[in-house]
Amino acid sequence: MHPADAIIKNSALSISRACRMLIFVQNRWQTCLVPSAPAVALWLAVGFSLGWYYTFTYYGVQGWPMPSIEPCAALILYYFSVLNVDTELQAIHWMLVFPAAGALWVAALSWVARRLGMAPPAFGRTYLRFAWAALPLALPGPIMAYLAGQMDGRFVWQRMINVALRRGNVSPWPWLTPLYVGLGLLALSLSLYVYRVSFRTPAGKAWVHYPVSAILLTLLSCLTGAAIGLPLRLLLE
Repeated sequence: MHPADAIIKNSALSISRACRMLIFVQNRWQTCLVPSAPAVALWLAVGFSLGWYYTFTYYGVQGWPMPSIEPCAALILYYFSVLNVDTELQAIHWMLVFPAAGALWVAALSWVARRLGMAPPAFGRTYLRFAWAALPLALPGPIMAYLAGQMDGRFVWQRMINVALRRGNVSPWPWLTPLYVGLGLLALSLSLYVYRVSFRTPAGKAWVHYPVSAILLTLLSCLTGAAIGLPLRLLLE
């Protein structure tokens, strides 16, 4: 082969590989990264709202755990990686575990689906769908923030910050836990619907797929929390 022909052939192969790589990156961007951004925002909103609930109920002692998958996993993830640091950092830590728990849930469902011989749906879109299903739990967040800032019949920003950072207390109202538990049950129902339409698991396999995925999520939350918590404690405490 003439050297010039070899150069042209190699250049064409390089361009072809580069085009395939660009198509791959574009597909990943469209199916994973683009949907994940709003999903993270939705999960942060859920963390914001539930943060008020557990603050008002003295860290959940007077309240109930939410009857939905991802918030329970977020609690496990948080307490396995809990930090003895300033409350500002603890608040950020609390918020971040919710997007992480949502991602772990989709990852657990997808991994178990492959083990059962099923093709899982695109991660990003599924992550976003489950985040939308949890939206009912995020809705009371702004109202809870407003109530936390009430002082002498008016809203005081610093009062809200003090309550959020556990420098002030607000006694829980009798309707607070029923409200959140009801929203949690609604979110669970929507999550089960999303699971059904996203994974399309046959009924015979669903009874294995869903519980095994939930068990795997619990283990992943414990291991991830411990793995993240150890270096953070060495660095920050």
